[in-house]
Amino acid sequence: DRDEDAPAQVPDEAAVKPDGWLDDEPEYVGDPSAVRPEDWDEDMDGEWEAPQIPNPACETAPGCGAWKRPMVDNPSYRGKWKPPMVDNPNYQGIWKPRKIPNPAYFEDLQPFRMTPFSAVGLELWSMTSDIFFDNFLVTDDRNTADRWAGDGWGLKRSAESAAEVTLKNTFLS
Repeated sequence: DRDEDAPAQVPDEAAVKPDGWLDDEPEYVGDPSAVRPEDWDEDMDGEWEAPQIPNPACETAPGCGAWKRPMVDNPSYRGKWKPPMVDNPNYQGIWKPRKIPNPAYFEDLQPFRMTPFSAVGLELWSMTSDIFFDNFLVTDDRNTADRWAGDGWGLKRSAESAAEVTLKNTFLS
């Protein structure tokens, strides 16, 4: 018995057109005092039309133009059917993880003071097989970093360049 396509509002059948309504007069008319601009180009801008203003003849009348019945709420409108919402007796609220005490919790109030460590763990996923990492150093002193690079990487580079010379000599002979 429910009409889901029924409109929310319908014309008021009890309404009558007021006396003195001007059916033949438009609600808005072109401004008679308007003048076409001098730079108006009909090829570019189209035919010039004066701006619209409220019709002066309608100021004393109850209305102008075609009369339409006012709209009222439709008493038979009930909207689209939706299943009724009922309270879930098992609802316990939005899930949150339980908060339990952590005896090992501590707050580092000076995180910039690091204790010495001897290893760095990296997780790297790459589709290239020719990526290598070696000798990580974490420091805030440039001199320490330069000295450490010279002691480690500098020796490794000189050893590799010496090996290249011997390999070249081997292939050339």
